[in-house]
Amino acid sequence: MKLYAHPDKYMTKKMLIAANYAGLDIEIPKNAGADEVGRIPVLETEGGCIFSTGAIARYLSRLRRDVPLYGRNLLESGMIDSWTEFSTNELEVPLSAWMNHAQYPAEVVERAKADALKALGVLNNHLLNFTYMVGDSMTLADISVCCAVAEAFKTVLTADVRSSLGNLVRWFNLCMAQTEFQKVIGKVDMAAGGAAAPAAKGKADKGSPKAAPKTEAAPKKAAAAKPEAKKAAAPAAAGAPASEDAIKAVGDAIRELKEKLKAEGVSGKKLNDHPEVTALVKQLSDMKAGAAAAPAASSPKSAPKAAPAKKEEKKDDKKSDPVADRKALMKKVVKEGGKRGVEIEGAADMGGLQFFCTAVEFPDGDLEMLRASLDAMNEKSDPTEEERKGGSGNIGKMIFSCGTQQLAVAAYVPEAKQGELVCKEWLEKVVSMFPGGKVTSSAKDVCIGIVPADGDKNIFPLKIREPMILEANNFLRKKGLFPEDKSDSDEMVFGDDDFPSM
Repeated sequence: MKLYAHPDKYMTKKMLIAANYAGLDIEIPKNAGADEVGRIPVLETEGGCIFSTGAIARYLSRLRRDVPLYGRNLLESGMIDSWTEFSTNELEVPLSAWMNHAQYPAEVVERAKADALKALGVLNNHLLNFTYMVGDSMTLADISVCCAVAEAFKTVLTADVRSSLGNLVRWFNLCMAQTEFQKVIGKVDMAAGGAAAPAAKGKADKGSPKAAPKTEAAPKKAAAAKPEAKKAAAPAAAGAPASEDAIKAVGDAIRELKEKLKAEGVSGKKLNDHPEVTALVKQLSDMKAGAAAAPAASSPKSAPKAAPAKKEEKKDDKKSDPVADRKALMKKVVKEGGKRGVEIEGAADMGGLQFFCTAVEFPDGDLEMLRASLDAMNEKSDPTEEERKGGSGNIGKMIFSCGTQQLAVAAYVPEAKQGELVCKEWLEKVVSMFPGGKVTSSAKDVCIGIVPADGDKNIFPLKIREPMILEANNFLRKKGLFPEDKSDSDEMVFGDDDFPSM
């Protein structure tokens, strides 16, 4: 097939990525982008021609039934259409004006920026509880949104902007880890600066003698950081504690491998028991265990002299105080829980969800800390605070925390929902999926449970978390407590009035 389109435009990339997933060879003739406006894009097939980006992308997505880019049923297809239209109308237009700010008046750019950030916030809230835009695999919705934001991540979505879009960044990295995306989009180097970058450039332009050396020094630091980043992304050397970047790199590799195996028809238990997946999951568990043990490890380069060694020893004793360490970690747990509660509240308001299943990082499988995280999510929010916390006490939730020894799970059912859902019954259904899983404490509103890690039985917390989240959601669906079951609404969570327009 031949595709007549501008090869460098993000809209063309949507079609090419869809073709990659469908295993199709698409040829873009030379000078195809030089045709008159309105006559491209056009896909030339043996049976005739199809024009317009959306129509071509949908056609390519439907060609392979075993690769459900356009959903597995009519409901998913409708949801994909909703998100692709959202991307076209509510995201791409303001993003384009923001990125091409030199072409528009300042007030137009400011309005476009505000609209784009609001649309990105909608995506970030949606991805709080979902790995993909629709369903449990890559679809045209993911392709469309990813192509729309890729250039923005390089330019206007700087580190300070991305700090409030954690779920969106995680999802974008997942997409970009797929070979189908990499072949078309290539590597995306995210914008690093914030508000300070333009000011520094302005000083240099004015010819300040002190500004020039600073602008020279910055690239050197950036260049020096690259080898370190590559080093951190590589697996940790034997016996050395793994860095957070290395752990993240292995986690991304697991997700990429699973996507590849799914495309080859491997699924369910066969997917989890695949030798390559098992090996990577074990490596990840070992790395996390090594990172956790790192503070207790001694440095081989310490103590050439007696006096300095004693001082260093005192410092180490102070740092390794278990009471102080736990207190500091508990602060991180509560902060994470409070922030997650605000995100859940916002997503529920926009999406109409009554229950959420999500994962938290800092409790690290500790039951007491997991309960503290849950309490922070449910804490009553004070709207006058500069940084709001909690606020999701009226929303049911199940939260998961992976540790090296166990997966800890907490379920919460607010009083208003206890007539529809029994907290203990919900949690028991989930933890009983694996041997050793049990409920350790229960009440009408909060239940806590664990699944112990067991390498002999191929049970690793990181490996079993995703299927347990799916089981928790499926349990809710059977009771009609999940919005996806409301077929009369076709998952139309967002209305026209909820989104900005240019």
